[in-house]
Amino acid sequence: MKAIQFSETGGPEVLEYVDLPDPTAGPGEVLVKAHAFGVGKPDMLLRSGVYKWMPELPAVIGNEMSGHVIGVGAGVSHLALDQAVLVFGTGGGRHAELNAVPADIVTALPGEVDLDAAVCIPNYAIAWCLLKEACAGTDVKTVYVNGTAGGVGSAVIDLCRLEGIEVIGGASSDAKCAFAKDLGATHTLNYGSGNSGSGNVADSVLELTDGRGVDLVLDQLVGPDFTDNLRMLAPLGMILSFNALAGLPEKELFAEMRAHLGKSPAVRCFSWHSYDANPDARARVLGEVVDRFAGGGLFPPIHATLPLSDARKAHELIDARDILGKVVLKP
Repeated sequence: MKAIQFSETGGPEVLEYVDLPDPTAGPGEVLVKAHAFGVGKPDMLLRSGVYKWMPELPAVIGNEMSGHVIGVGAGVSHLALDQAVLVFGTGGGRHAELNAVPADIVTALPGEVDLDAAVCIPNYAIAWCLLKEACAGTDVKTVYVNGTAGGVGSAVIDLCRLEGIEVIGGASSDAKCAFAKDLGATHTLNYGSGNSGSGNVADSVLELTDGRGVDLVLDQLVGPDFTDNLRMLAPLGMILSFNALAGLPEKELFAEMRAHLGKSPAVRCFSWHSYDANPDARARVLGEVVDRFAGGGLFPPIHATLPLSDARKAHELIDARDILGKVVLKP
């Protein structure tokens, strides 16, 4: 089988299109023939060697694939041959024509779900958790999300549109802001060249909300000015950090939270790995998203579809921050 493997960490050049032995399904596993692969930020972190859940090298990269079951191991009763499925497991291993995987990271897909679009379901699962699970206790009517043109950011906008939540989308260019607006963002803010700084964003968010602020801030960047986000929170609002692509804050977080005590602010870091020890909860979240995909209410944007052999090009697009939506690879 063909696969994308890396033996050392670094830039896209470390990715190799290789031949590997065909796997077989062991006990508790199924063998899945790939239809499509999703490429996203976690793959870049894996490739760069900074992912917290790194596999031993050499390793096949990739966390997301869709396909059909072509082999069922002993002890697996809920998945059958020819079943359309999503395979979503962190730590790599997915970007190969054949995958022998534990059945508990495989989600059955109804026939209404397009298998190219299905590789966007993990982004929507993260977005669902941010909007519905990790912000428990927060009455979410308005959201600010940065990186709004990427896979998770665009999924947040799509879900907010479906759920009737107003969303202010932040992005690094006018083109990305226009993209977010087309997806359904209520407002957009360009924090790119000439508009940088979360302080400016906070001022703009407060202006757009008549001084109230937003109930939820979804931040994948963090960075030195992260604590400025506290200013744009509504009373009893929450900041959810789901990555830290721009580094850590300069100011002491708890001291800054105390400085905004009148709003009773909350800050949480979220990771999908919160569900590692709770497969039932993980399956429930994925089920919620799959149901909405099957119902035709969600419209994941696909930026580009490339052959698996062009995995380096896909990573170059992500590194250049040129993505509007999702990059999909095909075997």
